[in-house]
This record gives sequence, C-alpha cells and structure tokens, in this order.
Amino acid sequence: MTRLILVLRDLYPARLDGAALATLPRLPALEQWLVRGDVLPATGGWRTWLWREFALKSALVDEPAAPAAVAAAAVPKLPLDKPLWFATPVHFVAGLDTVRLHPAGLVELDAAEQQQLATDFARVFAGSGFALHATGRRELLLAGGGPVAGAIARSDDPAMWLGADPRSGFPAGAHAAELRRLGAEVEMWLHEHPVNRARAARGQLAANALWLWGGGAPAVIGAVRAAPAAVAWADDLFVDGLAQHRAAEVKPRPERWPDAGAGAAAEDELLIVCGLGATPDTDSLQALERHWVAPALAQWQGGRADSAILLAGERALVLKDARWRGWWRRWRRPRPWWESLLQ
Repeated sequence: MTRLILVLRDLYPARLDGAALATLPRLPALEQWLVRGDVLPATGGWRTWLWREFALKSALVDEPAAPAAVAAAAVPKLPLDKPLWFATPVHFVAGLDTVRLHPAGLVELDAAEQQQLATDFARVFAGSGFALHATGRRELLLAGGGPVAGAIARSDDPAMWLGADPRSGFPAGAHAAELRRLGAEVEMWLHEHPVNRARAARGQLAANALWLWGGGAPAVIGAVRAAPAAVAWADDLFVDGLAQHRAAEVKPRPERWPDAGAGAAAEDELLIVCGLGATPDTDSLQALERHWVAPALAQWQGGRADSAILLAGERALVLKDARWRGWWRRWRRPRPWWESLLQ
C-alpha cells in the first residue's frame, strides 16, 4: 500500500476547561503518531485537505471548492446552478438566556426520516427558493439562495461547537442574513415536527435545527480521473462526492479495523473516516484508539504502508517509510495527546 489516510472526523480543538481535560485518558498509539509524525497544516479542515490532495494536486480542477459542492457529486437530481450547503441535523439546548449545542448533538437521521423532512420542507417552504435534499448520510444538502450566497465569509463544521455556545460558528459575513433567517424559520418548523415527536417517543435526541455550513457555490462537476486503486471506508457525504471525482470505491466503514488488515493491503491507497459525533469521553476515545489509531499505526510500522497520514481538525500528521529518518523522535517522551489536538 502506498498511502493510508486516517481521518478523525469530529475531533476538533475542544472548549474544555483544565478539569475536564484532566479526565481524558492517555492514548499511547495516538501520542506516538504525534511524536513521530511530520506536522503539515490542513487549513480549512480535513475536507479541504483531501480535496487539495486528490483534486488540486492532480490538476483535476484548478481552484478550491466548497465541501458541500464536492459532496453534491454523490447526490442525484440536484440543481447544478444553485448554491449548495450542508444541512446537518443538530440538537440545541436552550437555557434562560443561553443556547448550547448538545455534547452529542450531531443527530443521525435515517433515510426515511430524511426523506420525510425533505418532502415536508418542499411543502412548508414552497416559493422560498430553497430545497432540501435527503442523502442517506449525516448531512442533508440545501440548495438555493441568491448569487450573493457565495460571498459569505465563514460557516463552521458544527462538530467544532459540540457542548458550546454555537452562535459564533453560524454563517457570518455581509450576506449571511438570508441563511440565518432561514435557519430561524427551520427551527420553528422542526419544533414538534412528527419526525421529532417519533424520535422523542423512542428516547432519541430531536433534530431541532439544521446547521447550514460548508457551501455557497454550485456543485463541482469535473472529469473523473483514472488513478491507482483506492478505497474509502467511510459513511460520509463529502467522501462520497470526493470518490466520484477520484474514481475511488467507497465501502461502509466497519465497526473496527478488520483482523490482520484484511482488505487493506491490496489497495494502493486506503482512506478511513472515523467519527465521534460527540464531545470526547473516555469510552469513545479509547474505542477510537483501540479500533482505529493503533491498527493504522501498526500497518505503517509493519511496512504494509509506505506512508500514513492522520487528519484531525486542521492538522495533518505524516509518517513516512524511511528507516533512519527521524529515528531520534522515538526517544522523545510523548506528551498528552490533547495538548496537541484539543488546545
């Protein structure tokens, strides 16, 4: 295998105080990766890094692309001339004068729930110029808005705001008012929506808002590039779209790394996307370490991958297969992993 890429999808610098950080477990494999890896910037997050690596670097396209515009390649019947946005179902917790994104507030709707919302959105918001599209992944896609939508300066991945006041992560800029207004109307629509009443009856978190982000441009339609064999183990809409441009195969991500790396060694490139979906806790972090980080590190250490890249937040940590390069790092004492990734 020439390259292995492991993405920790929802692991962003957390807004945890010192006491909360002190309760996090040490993760030896992740800390070894941090010690021995070369640090590269991943400005714009892991999605932007992958797009640059697989599309810009290969001259498949000649400019950066909004993540939602890339993802659109995997969703049929989308308009090709409308700005597109990720619409992530989330759960907000409101206080007397505060609002927070629930620590596990990235809500996974099943295909039937998504389709029900998309159909009802078309009825309630008829004439608004917006349309909601089910995707079968965590993110839905919203199409619409005026041509100024692309001028919006920023819209954050909601995973950055788990457990925190999310308002600073909403779409911002001189022309963001249209999306903010739509977001407020969607919250009223989702309040007591049949989908959410059914979820509450099952003891599940309601999707009481749609977080609009990662877009502002029409779908990216480019030529599919023939390339060395590549497989993605992922359940992620952006990766679905990227694979359409890269001509890669997307397989459902298993619960853990297959025994002895089954199915991995035969590929030239393997991309794995793992999500937490909540603020870090001991159980989820230890499972991430045991089931994904440690086996990926072992693949590289055993010589079954020429290089291994870990993507988390806006960091890329690269391990290269060079026998003597960086040997001295092996003797450095690993620091707690959160000092590098969560602060």
